[in-house]
Amino acid sequence: MTSTVHVPILVEPIVRALIEPFEALTDDAPAHWLVDFTLGGGGHTAALLEALAGQPRLARHRVLALDQDPQAIERARTRFAGELAEGRLEIQTRRFSEAEDLLAQRPILGMMADLGFSSDQMDTAARGLSFQAEGPLDMRLDPTRGRSCREYLTQVSEAELARILEEYGEERFARRIASALVQRRRERKLPTTTKELADLVVHAIPAGARHGRIHAATRTFQALRIQINEEMNELDCLLGRAILFLKPGGRVAILSFHSLEDRKVKQAFRGDREELPPFKPLTKKPLEADEAETNRNPRSRSAKLRVAEKTGSQGETAHRSR
Repeated sequence: MTSTVHVPILVEPIVRALIEPFEALTDDAPAHWLVDFTLGGGGHTAALLEALAGQPRLARHRVLALDQDPQAIERARTRFAGELAEGRLEIQTRRFSEAEDLLAQRPILGMMADLGFSSDQMDTAARGLSFQAEGPLDMRLDPTRGRSCREYLTQVSEAELARILEEYGEERFARRIASALVQRRRERKLPTTTKELADLVVHAIPAGARHGRIHAATRTFQALRIQINEEMNELDCLLGRAILFLKPGGRVAILSFHSLEDRKVKQAFRGDREELPPFKPLTKKPLEADEAETNRNPRSRSAKLRVAEKTGSQGETAHRSR
């Protein structure tokens, strides 16, 4: 396999949790599937494939990997050419909200989603996801659909922008930043690049807050990435529809990087949503990367992993909520 700069997070506990239900299957059980909803750099997919191949009695089971990012799909088709040819892996371009037709076609005993952006995505300047390098103000995972960030900023109201920055970025200076952006828009000087937007944010907040533990524009970029890619709506589709296709006894593992995401996952897993069949949380508190992993991969510091098992009888299906 070809290498990738992406380093997957909390691989061991994810693989351990998702493989256990497969180990409990009888030897004459038909092939079941693991679904990686966020293929990204392919790290978790590779680990799941390796875990299945590592036990002869599990080698018949398969992995379905999805992603909305066409570049991630293209890289993965090269990286996993052998696994695709052997039929051990299937790769499809899908958002969470577009996956039901694929999920309904197969018995699924494991699901996972990494709600963060991969290093491949963040470090590609042309995507405009990060201010670490100069790039166009785009931020779309799939550049063929939806509005770019700059297009969004030309249309959004000041009040709505402030709400997005506060809710999705937990930005305490959301109103000041929104006001500064709208003022630039009136002056026809709206930022066109990531660096220009980051500079605007820095100058919009009080001088004493410009040199904190993280860059002053971090929360603004986080909020805009979430908004542009409709991440919260997609997460609701994952938790409200997609995980219903999991067989009873199957498990779902979700990595989140934002308190709002983690709260949604926690509520879904503990049964706060009446429309969902019962899930049993297997992580009372979210698992986090240890010091060794955070030293190797600083992006793992904010990751929170929750795992749950679908309970109920084998007769339950996704049709319950229809």
